[in-house]
Amino acid sequence: VLLHSHSDGWSLVCVSLIKIISLILMNALIKRTYSMIPSLQNENEQQSSTSVDENCLDDNSASSNMNNASSISSTWGCVEDIRVYIFQKELWAGVALAFLYCNVMTFGGLLMAYLNSCGLTWEVIGLCQGASNFAGLLGTCIFALLQRFLNDVRATALCGICWQFMLLSVSMFGVLMKNPWFIIVGVIPSRIGLWIYAIASTQLFQQTVPEKERGKVGGVQTSLNSLFQTIPLILGMIYSDVDDYW
Repeated sequence: VLLHSHSDGWSLVCVSLIKIISLILMNALIKRTYSMIPSLQNENEQQSSTSVDENCLDDNSASSNMNNASSISSTWGCVEDIRVYIFQKELWAGVALAFLYCNVMTFGGLLMAYLNSCGLTWEVIGLCQGASNFAGLLGTCIFALLQRFLNDVRATALCGICWQFMLLSVSMFGVLMKNPWFIIVGVIPSRIGLWIYAIASTQLFQQTVPEKERGKVGGVQTSLNSLFQTIPLILGMIYSDVDDYW
């Protein structure tokens, strides 16, 4: 909306200010969270103290071991991380989450270009995008309510994914009919289900993955998400004509 309602210069200034304020707020909240949880500080202090003691005992040996470990890690680290990820109990929950990153029924560049080709103005598309983001925020609140009611993370995840599937089916019906409003009506509330499932799957990993393996599992999951996220972008380059969208 900003980009098409005002001059480009003022629009860029407004967007930049919003990004800077968001970054400052995010860092302030992270710092606040860290200060409110003493266990995080105690854990870091214990790890730091243990590291200092070990270095004092045998600095030369530690340096040699570190170099050897670094060499091995650079060669086999990725394979080991993938192996650890594959043997997780909630593997398929993570794979399902990665597949959701292939979804083009979200207010990204592809869908926005298609809606514009259907006759919607950029102002309307921008407002719908804002409503979609608000729906995602609402999904985080609904997740907490479902957890209180169901008291089961897996059941909450199932509710979220079923809700998203049902509404994206409406969006697909709109694509076949070339009706942009059907697409919007399905996409916006589907974000609620997406965020419910995303939070639920993350919590499942936190509950089932051993603490020492969480970094490896989280790294593989993030890489998997990014890999699947590139698929629609590649297909968008191949089928760049909006008439071939569906």
